[in-house]
Amino acid sequence: MNQYHVLIIGSGPAGLFAALWLERLGVDKIGIVDRYPYPAGGLLNDGKLNFDYRIGIDLDELQIDRATAQGLMEDIKRILTGFPRCRQVTFVNHTKKIQELQEIAREHHAQFIAPEQWHWGTDNGKAVVDYLRGHLKNTDFLLGMEISSITQKGKGYCITGKSDQGAVAFTTKIVLAAPGRSGAYWFRDVAKQLGIEHNFGPIDVGIRLELNRKFYDAITDVVYDPKFIFRTGRHDDRVRTFCTNPGGRVRMENYLQFKLVNGDALSRRKTKNTNFALINTIALTKPFSDTTEFGQMIAKQFFLLGGGKPVVQRIGDFREGRRSSVANFDSTVRQFGICKATCNATPGDISLGMPARIMDNLWESLKKLDKIAPGILHPSTLMYAPEIKFFDTHFPTDRDLETNIPGIFVAGDGTGKSRGIVGAGISGIIAAQGITKKYFEP
Repeated sequence: MNQYHVLIIGSGPAGLFAALWLERLGVDKIGIVDRYPYPAGGLLNDGKLNFDYRIGIDLDELQIDRATAQGLMEDIKRILTGFPRCRQVTFVNHTKKIQELQEIAREHHAQFIAPEQWHWGTDNGKAVVDYLRGHLKNTDFLLGMEISSITQKGKGYCITGKSDQGAVAFTTKIVLAAPGRSGAYWFRDVAKQLGIEHNFGPIDVGIRLELNRKFYDAITDVVYDPKFIFRTGRHDDRVRTFCTNPGGRVRMENYLQFKLVNGDALSRRKTKNTNFALINTIALTKPFSDTTEFGQMIAKQFFLLGGGKPVVQRIGDFREGRRSSVANFDSTVRQFGICKATCNATPGDISLGMPARIMDNLWESLKKLDKIAPGILHPSTLMYAPEIKFFDTHFPTDRDLETNIPGIFVAGDGTGKSRGIVGAGISGIIAAQGITKKYFEP
């Protein structure tokens, strides 16, 4: 049976940066377990980096101040931007243009955030993972291993699982769970068995817009992935733009019982479109607080309406209260050909599957955005649904990201500690520092 001082579950940015910092702090016998050869999530999907303390982390959740957050971001930036194919796409020294956009947004009761941004593209995802792994000198990668149980054993933990070679087992003093969104619900089940406290956090539910890029170039030429935040008038709900991909494509994400939409961009091949998500943050209270189940209900409904695919609707059809259909989808009379779909979704009516309150919030925000960037609501613009971000399992921790069970730490998106690559990396570093301080310093 292999023995480790620290076993990290998940080989995404949280796990990789945790291992890197553990090595720097002198901890040895580190292992990283992942059921896949490469991690799912942001490192492989598009690779956008936002270096702004307002994006991707919650200072209160991580119990750090702004200066600490910015210092950790600088550490992460030095490493990630050292990848040869990572390029800067937003320069915050475009002060005048950014200020003009901020003023226009304020006129329409919106907030505009312009972070420093870098990007490497989906086609470079595996290369950047290999680059990061190359920084680790004394960490074992236990890839292609699916964990079946985590149990307490003495003052540590026993982890059992299976790989292509058969059953495997490890013992470790410390477990750092960084399962990402794809492993979030698996770890939640494990947490219940171990008595780890957790609750339901908010989720983001909405649509992905795809439009001819000429209508948004005036914005994305200044900020590659612009962040607009709206507070709706009728419900006082929060809606925001997310994950903008100039010259990108819309794609499907496959889950067992439904499919979602997402977007990305390649570094070497561009489309004539731009896509971005518009998402409404949803939190639930008693008697029904399970945001996971709520989001899955919406996703399953669209799965049925789309015949096993997401649903797509032209803005021109939506405004006229009619569904999009295969027959009229590329109508030249209605100028629909200006935006050619990059994703094979099912033409239909998204208002049939989206809760009315969320649909109201999205449409109100879209009308405001069209005043900031005229052309967003061109009849040819496509609305895909559903886009849902499940960041909903939250684990209360101390400032070192240790749970109520001694020796079990958490980090990353799948545990409610971050949103995105940089934020996940920060949480991994904080956990590594806490592990070292509590369990390995003399």
